Amino acid sequence: MQQKIVFLDIDGTMVCFDGSIPESAQKAVKQARANGHKMVVCSGRSRFQVSDELLSLGFDGIVCGAGARVVADGKDIYHAVISEEQKKKSFDYLESNGFLFCYQGEHGLIVNKRSMEGILKKYENTGMTEKQAAQLQGQLTVCEDVWKQPDLEKIIFYDSPFPVKEVHEQLLPYFDTVPLSLEGADGYAGEIGINGIHKATGMQIYLDYVGASREDTIAIGDGPNDLQMMDFAHTSVAMGNALQAVKDRADLVTTNIDDDGIYHAFEKLGLL
Repeated sequence: MQQKIVFLDIDGTMVCFDGSIPESAQKAVKQARANGHKMVVCSGRSRFQVSDELLSLGFDGIVCGAGARVVADGKDIYHAVISEEQKKKSFDYLESNGFLFCYQGEHGLIVNKRSMEGILKKYENTGMTEKQAAQLQGQLTVCEDVWKQPDLEKIIFYDSPFPVKEVHEQLLPYFDTVPLSLEGADGYAGEIGINGIHKATGMQIYLDYVGASREDTIAIGDGPNDLQMMDFAHTSVAMGNALQAVKDRADLVTTNIDDDGIYHAFEKLGLL
């Protein structure tokens, strides 16, 4: 079988919402890679939020920050950050409207005191463990002049006073806003990235670097920020636990993440 490039989302796809990685998924990644296929993380998480436990399974690349950063052969080959002007504009918009929000930077979250207290409370209410919270936070920086911090990739928000669709419209044309993929998120929580930079653009950058064709790509996901990734890939797979909108756009629907979803998908695709 010709080598395939498999782009894998993290939350709800490779990693359960309790932070565990199903043994069958671990086995599938290792076996498919041993069979000569390339495995690439493709996540909305920033690089500091991609755990060593996951990467130790053997990944050939990372598309993270929803396409804002691409890593291949252990080195950065692309990194996009929010402009100085738009950092201040977005901060003023979010703060004045009472959002809970944080920016994802190079090594951790950047947040002001008001939002930090609210977000930590949200983590606690969802039953998130200290280990999971620490992974999401990285090197937490608490300051009031958040917009002055360097290399900010994207923004996460909760408790929006407006539906995500309305936030998206208000922040155009510079930003693109999609609903948050984490468990427990509602229609008033989302992630804000640079418009025109998303998982699919990161995939293309990776393919260009390794000299591979889009015809050889497979994408597997479950959430709203996976739609562009799945539309771009030659073959798209939705997890059994995916949103219906994701299933409707997929070429194949596998079983739930905790019902050997990755392993069954890899079997059907002939990767094992």
